[in-house]
Amino acid sequence: MEEVRGLVKALTKAEAPEAVADVLRALAKAPVTVPILHELKCGAVVSKLRKHENESVATEAKLLIKQWKGLAAAAGVPQTKAPAPAPKTHSFAVDDLGDPTRQAARKKLQATLGEDASDSDSFPAAEAVELALHRKWPNLQQPDQKRDYVAKLRQLSFNLKKNSELRSDVNSKRLTPEKLLELDADQLATREKQEERRKMAEYQHDARSLDWERKNRDRMDKSIGIDNSKTMYPCGKCKSTKVSNYEKQTRSGDEPMTQFFECADCGHRWRF
Repeated sequence: MEEVRGLVKALTKAEAPEAVADVLRALAKAPVTVPILHELKCGAVVSKLRKHENESVATEAKLLIKQWKGLAAAAGVPQTKAPAPAPKTHSFAVDDLGDPTRQAARKKLQATLGEDASDSDSFPAAEAVELALHRKWPNLQQPDQKRDYVAKLRQLSFNLKKNSELRSDVNSKRLTPEKLLELDADQLATREKQEERRKMAEYQHDARSLDWERKNRDRMDKSIGIDNSKTMYPCGKCKSTKVSNYEKQTRSGDEPMTQFFECADCGHRWRF
């Protein structure tokens, strides 16, 4: 064992390709056993040299690893092999479609629905959705029908990719393909996107009202760092302290400027 240990140590320190190749040849002639190889981790050291830039070193390393594998096999140590891939349980009947557009649509839908589902769920779901699309637009030879078919496919693919809850409903058949095709862009979006669009619609609706600026003045002022929560001139009508003011020169230049006030709560205006 000490001889092998010394050779392995010399191998890790050797730098010149000729010296490395000489140590590999010496290891090939050294008396080794499987326990020695395992204890000294000889395989880990030598296997790194199989891709050495020097062809002689790489060849000697490959031959030595092959020799040691034979030694292990003779000693009854099983060699590990990569597990065979599991057979697919479902596949598309693409040969029966006869249309490259439909075939591409099924593959696209399966790739999207299969992001977080097994093939046994996503393949049938994708096939059912594509069949529903084909039933709605059966003649893809007509430009108008093909355009609508492709447009709906893109809309579904985009929203299914973004909306994990929608994917789950389609894969689990809680949402039928026919019902899926009836949903518009807002209904296909995620809950967060729907809430964002609802708030934006409310904001735009309020912005069209005549008193929107008065209602939102306090919020707008705070957003830019203006705090009108306190004032020296409370409203004389409702006593609110939420009063905004500005000044304007309405008299001759040697006169002080006129102060204009407006209450944010009741809308009362005055000046002095």
